[in-house]
Amino acid sequence: MTSLLRSIPFAMAVLLGACTSAPTPTSVGSATPTPVFTSSSSPTASPTTTPTQTGPAPTASPPSTPAPTPSVTPTGTLASLLDAQLREVLDEQRTTLDIPAISAAITFPDGSTWATAVGMAEVSPARPATTSTPFVVGSVSKTFVAAAILQLVDEGALALDDPLSNWLPDYPQATEITLAMLLGHTSGVFNLYESPEYMQQVVDRPHRIWTPQMVLSQLSGTPYCDPGACYHYSNTGFILLGLVIEAATGKPLGTVWRERFFTPLGMTNTYFQGDGPPPADSARGYRKTKTGNVAIDDGSAYRPTASEGTVIWAAGGIVASATDIARWGRALYGGDVLSDDSLARMTTFTFHAGKQGGYYGMGTRMRRFGAFSMEGHTGTLRAFNAAMWYLPDLDLTVAIMTNRTGIDANALTDALLAVAVPAVD
Repeated sequence: MTSLLRSIPFAMAVLLGACTSAPTPTSVGSATPTPVFTSSSSPTASPTTTPTQTGPAPTASPPSTPAPTPSVTPTGTLASLLDAQLREVLDEQRTTLDIPAISAAITFPDGSTWATAVGMAEVSPARPATTSTPFVVGSVSKTFVAAAILQLVDEGALALDDPLSNWLPDYPQATEITLAMLLGHTSGVFNLYESPEYMQQVVDRPHRIWTPQMVLSQLSGTPYCDPGACYHYSNTGFILLGLVIEAATGKPLGTVWRERFFTPLGMTNTYFQGDGPPPADSARGYRKTKTGNVAIDDGSAYRPTASEGTVIWAAGGIVASATDIARWGRALYGGDVLSDDSLARMTTFTFHAGKQGGYYGMGTRMRRFGAFSMEGHTGTLRAFNAAMWYLPDLDLTVAIMTNRTGIDANALTDALLAVAVPAVD
């Protein structure tokens, strides 16, 4: 088991911007809290624009042996030294893009964490966002699904080449679909969001509570290809993986995640909407209109609505603070959750062209920032846009959350990295 913190040589960057009889988990160690430097916002004047970088896939390798956790205090850490600059970036972006709230966190290699929230978690009645405010993370949830599957592989409870029929024998083509195909979106399984019934059944019925079985029966469609013959991003595939986790462990998915990840890592502001509504103080979602931002509100604590918050289940149903997600990213990609072999499998990327393509591993994307590769995932659930990225060469993690439609979380991430990355060298 490796620790959460690692010491890695740094290089300057060119910058532009989810049934065994013994489900005793965990390969996650008890997390030692790291210093968190939090700050409140102050307005600034001019916008910051940093373009997203793309490039060829790097060769993935298991993480190096970490050094002991350094003894640091908030004063003098990278988190405190960069606070004003990072806060200015968030203020500028929130004002320029008219986002009700942005929450962000960065974990630095010196062990410090910078966390800030600007704007309003709810506009009316006015409720400011804080660093503990949970936001919908969307498909960042897929990293938790992949980690649970790969932990079960490490424990010998299943194998990546196992057919889906081992767990869900009645699903179409289950004997031909493997767990690895589902993790990499090459199973051909139809994506629930592409169902012609989605708007009528989900968006237009905001109070409806969905179960995975309802999704599979009511939002299904023709497979995109034979299993293994194509790449097509599929949220339904990760719902199937969530059901595999439940069958393999004999526990509800939310319980598995809490026992293996949330509790051991001290993720106290993280919730799964498959278990029920998150706290009422979670950020509310907004849609942009010609007359301004309008709340998406069905009167419940689900986000953005009960229907949309539950239909996505394992594939996107987590609500969490940016600080918790940054902690998760560092633990996962830093080597504290999976074996070296499983982490290497997770972060072996294949390039897929076209919409929803790019470099994809197992429940994990890859993109670049200047000279550096980043591992993580983005997430969108109508009004919410989130991103989590880990830079393995720098042992630096960034997480960002927003609560309005049409926001590119990656662009916001890059604007923060333009400040953080040079200071790490």
